[in-house]
Amino acid sequence: MGLPSGQRIRKPEQFRRVLTKGRRASDSLLTVAAAPHAGDGPRFGLSVSKRTGNSVERNRTKRRLREVLRLAGVADPVSIVVTARPAASGATFQELRDSASRLLFRLGVASRGSLNGQKGLEMPRSDTSPGQASALKGSG
Repeated sequence: MGLPSGQRIRKPEQFRRVLTKGRRASDSLLTVAAAPHAGDGPRFGLSVSKRTGNSVERNRTKRRLREVLRLAGVADPVSIVVTARPAASGATFQELRDSASRLLFRLGVASRGSLNGQKGLEMPRSDTSPGQASALKGSG
């Protein structure tokens, strides 16, 4: 599904404001910065550099992070910028979800279990496409 356009940070000056005036928390996969803003609800910005991988890996990482943030349940009027570290491209959806949950909790913008324990969030990592998987099941 993704984030609605009203919840996205896109302008460089908005990113700069969050990164300079906000609080930060980081781990091996992500760096998260958060700063309050005057609007309604949360706003999210993503930064995934070329060091993270080729375009396919960067876009996959961004899609996963958008979904993690959409499911995060942040209701406060806060601007959040998530910067993916190079290790994020090799991380599973669940690893990104756990990392974001810890960091958002550490910054005080999400409850401890806001992402953990929700049903339907597991996205298996598969090296085969759906067509290949069904072909493999049928042979044997």
